[in-house]
Amino acid sequence: MKLINSKVVLQNQTQIKLELDKNKRVFVIGDLDADLAKFEQALESVNFDKNHDVLFSLGDVIDRGNDSVKLLQRFIELGVYMSLGNHEHMLLESLLAHDEAYFSLWVKNGGRWHIDASDDELEFVCNYLRKRPLSYLLDYQGVKIGLSHTVSHNWNWLVPSNNKQFAVSALLWERTIAKQKIVEDNQSVDLSIHGHNTTQRAYWLGNTYHIDTNYLGGKPTIVELEPLINQYKAF
Repeated sequence: MKLINSKVVLQNQTQIKLELDKNKRVFVIGDLDADLAKFEQALESVNFDKNHDVLFSLGDVIDRGNDSVKLLQRFIELGVYMSLGNHEHMLLESLLAHDEAYFSLWVKNGGRWHIDASDDELEFVCNYLRKRPLSYLLDYQGVKIGLSHTVSHNWNWLVPSNNKQFAVSALLWERTIAKQKIVEDNQSVDLSIHGHNTTQRAYWLGNTYHIDTNYLGGKPTIVELEPLINQYKAF
């Protein structure tokens, strides 16, 4: 795996551990690509209730669409738990570290919206994203679940690497599992859920579940954890 050069994102937490109320409905949503309307439609499809339900986002919330700022503002209103994606990484390194290579890559891949954004909006986005972790480790209904934008096949969820460059590469950029179709369970969790690797339909590879359907499938995937846990146990 090629290590990704970083400066700003090295300050973000690698992992946040959360124990969730077993009686709450918990949802995970994949890449949104700055489309607020599709996000709202996804919430409506599961009758999401911000007062009783919990929602996690796997990153790549920004870029390509027109609603990068509005989506992050909506996340705050709903109390969404968000992990970073590679698009958020490119933004932070571009705007805060003034990295020319990241900036060029970011603009070519949907980052041009920032040109029309105000200084206050960009400051809001940067401040919000600097506080997001690279991953979450959940304890829910007695099951350990890893959440991140992507993951390497050898990532240890219980003992995350102290090498932050490796962590950024493994959790924000890595594509090996999807490209090589690695059907191998990661023994450090019961299951994990990821975006990043575009697909028309969500699918399992070992105990990793891949849900980046917005680009190829036409709408983001939102999954409820309890039925997904039961689905995996039935395999």
